[in-house]
Amino acid sequence: MKRTVYASFILDSKKPFAEIEKDREWVLKTLKQMRVRKFHIAPFGFDFRLEVNSQAFALWLQALQERPDLAPSHIRVERIYTDQELSSAPLLEWGPTNQAIEDDYYTLHFYKEELPEGISFYTRDCEVCRAPLEQVRDLWVDTRRMGQRDLSLTYSFEVILSARLARMLQEAGFTGFTLRPVWDYRKPYQGEPKLYQLVVTSVLPPMASPPTEFEQAQRCEVCGTESKFLKHTHFWGRIQYYEEMDIYYDREVLDQAAGFNATSERFGVLSASHPLVIISQRVYQWLKANGIKGWSARPVYLVESGTLKSE
Repeated sequence: MKRTVYASFILDSKKPFAEIEKDREWVLKTLKQMRVRKFHIAPFGFDFRLEVNSQAFALWLQALQERPDLAPSHIRVERIYTDQELSSAPLLEWGPTNQAIEDDYYTLHFYKEELPEGISFYTRDCEVCRAPLEQVRDLWVDTRRMGQRDLSLTYSFEVILSARLARMLQEAGFTGFTLRPVWDYRKPYQGEPKLYQLVVTSVLPPMASPPTEFEQAQRCEVCGTESKFLKHTHFWGRIQYYEEMDIYYDREVLDQAAGFNATSERFGVLSASHPLVIISQRVYQWLKANGIKGWSARPVYLVESGTLKSE
């Protein structure tokens, strides 16, 4: 695994022009010392990528300590896994990488009091925290936005499949999911559906925690929905950065895992809380072998039962 940081220096546009130019010269001199040759120059900043723990990375942190006024407000670390790491993991966190389909048309474009007569949102939500509690109808979307894609993710974190991919998954015999028709909002329930919603029915037990770490836990006292985030807030000295930590399960989870699985935990803010999707290595290899595009995955790690306490 390689850890890459999306690094930058930010110039303060509120400073006088002469001071901005002085800062710009300082940044260019620092980048030269760091031996950073590829960077993007924005009107008031410089963006580049660094490998964490490299010499250039250490010099960048040192520079930010000296000049905190040039530090970016958001620093994100991305984990890049090798083919061997991905191909040897029995389970992987998985999901589409685009949101071309956007969302259910009426959820996206209407407030509740504006809905046309006889039409409801596709989920029944908690009246207090707005957490989705139950899906009450099929999704109605603008199917044209899917284009030639096989996969998309809605803003509400529903996985949408092309009819082609839905048929292929069924024929492959994978377990842990059902398919629900997705209709064009202009003519719902007419003709054959062009898209399908992947409804994951296999639910895994809670993650092993520790070593899985969480933060920002929330609970609605009315509906009882609980949600959290995987730990992602960290510090290099005084410098805050964001890096999502790994997921761990007891090894015994393999005895009950299907091809597609949902986490028992919900993630995100309560109003958009959702489970993560965990796939088997067989599904991962099948997606690669069949050239299915528009998704990403990362390894899920297993620990021996009894050596670590799950919560």
